[in-house]
Order: sequence, then C-alpha cells, then structure tokens
Amino acid sequence: MLRTTHWGFVLLAMLAGWPASAADQWVGCDPVNVATYSSRIHVRCASSVGTGIFYFARATSNAADVQRHLAVLLAAQVAGRPLDVLADLSDTSNLPPGCGAADCRLLKAAAVKE
Repeated sequence: MLRTTHWGFVLLAMLAGWPASAADQWVGCDPVNVATYSSRIHVRCASSVGTGIFYFARATSNAADVQRHLAVLLAAQVAGRPLDVLADLSDTSNLPPGCGAADCRLLKAAAVKE
C-alpha cells in the first residue's frame, strides 16, 4: 500500500511517462552507489530487493528528468539516508540501456526517507 507521502512521487512518475501500474510498488533501498553513464543513471542498493534486484536505473534521454532523479539519489547517498524506490519488480520489458534483467529494474520514482 502506498503511503500518502508518496503521492507526489507517483504523480512525478506519471508525468515522466510511466503511469503507475498495479504492479508498481515502493521498496526500500540503502544506496551504496550512484552512477552516471552516457546512456543511463543508476542506484545500487546495499541489499537485494525481491529476487536479486540490486540496481534501479533510467535512461538519460531526458536531461531534466535525469537531473531530478540524480538530485534525490545523491542526496540520500551523501546523507547516509535510505530511499523508497518505485518500480515494477516483475517487469523486464522496458529496461534502460545496460540494465540487466537479472539484477536491475526501471526506476520510476525515488524518495529520501526520514
């Protein structure tokens, strides 16, 4: 169940072109690595989510979208705070470039936890 504090991030996900589906869920992530590549950004979690998912990523095709997500991901990592990440853990059909189906999912939204 989504907490009311995350509705703004669900709206962000919908505005970014990924409507929140019934399979989308918020999962916890302690970020240990945030990286940028020419084709994607990602966050690596300290522990796997679901069945071996360590990475959440998105393509770099929309610069403004990438900047918003990087700001949240880096703020959490630098502050040593956990994240809530919105993703569909069962969907491997729309993975960003370089995001492997075995351990990575599309990052739809992220929120720094208190």
